[in-house]
Amino acid sequence: MRWRNTLAVLGLLPLNTLLVGYGWLAAGMTAWAAGFGPEPYRPPMAELGAACGGVALIGVVLWWAGLRRAAAFQAVPLLALLALMLG
Repeated sequence: MRWRNTLAVLGLLPLNTLLVGYGWLAAGMTAWAAGFGPEPYRPPMAELGAACGGVALIGVVLWWAGLRRAAAFQAVPLLALLALMLG
């Protein structure tokens, strides 16, 4: 059972990287644009919320599939996106 969790985490690593990278890019572009204008930086909540939703959906599917440890690992990219939302 442990190898199934490890295989699921490693298999989903590119998708998690893509989702977190999308959120990081959206936050970075917004911060960069805010540096040139008079408006203060506000995190792009729609983009970060969509990325969080994708990561959470993966966690729910893993939980339903019985891969509890792999689903718990989904908290790592979710916390990374949450840090971008709060920043």
